[in-house]
Amino acid sequence: MSDNDQLQQIAHLRREYTKGGLRRRDLPAEPLTLFERWLGQACDARLADPTAMVVATVDDKGQPYQRIVLLKHYDEKGLVFYTNLGSRKAHQIEHNPR
Repeated sequence: MSDNDQLQQIAHLRREYTKGGLRRRDLPAEPLTLFERWLGQACDARLADPTAMVVATVDDKGQPYQRIVLLKHYDEKGLVFYTNLGSRKAHQIEHNPR
């Protein structure tokens, strides 16, 4: 199979994402309520790693980096994940916590 044939096959791979939706009028006043709903749906669907999330940081030059971390706790103050405090990720967060 040629590279072009493979690209043609990939171009036709798709599915309709018709479950649910996100409409401003349906959003709860508290973002945590929506987060809990989504987390519950992910757990109910038995997704692999339903607590996985992507954290993005930038280095001193503004170069972005992202990595997958696992949610360990959440409350009204925010989301908590664990990391090595000596890691590049921790250094980048310390120098640019936004």
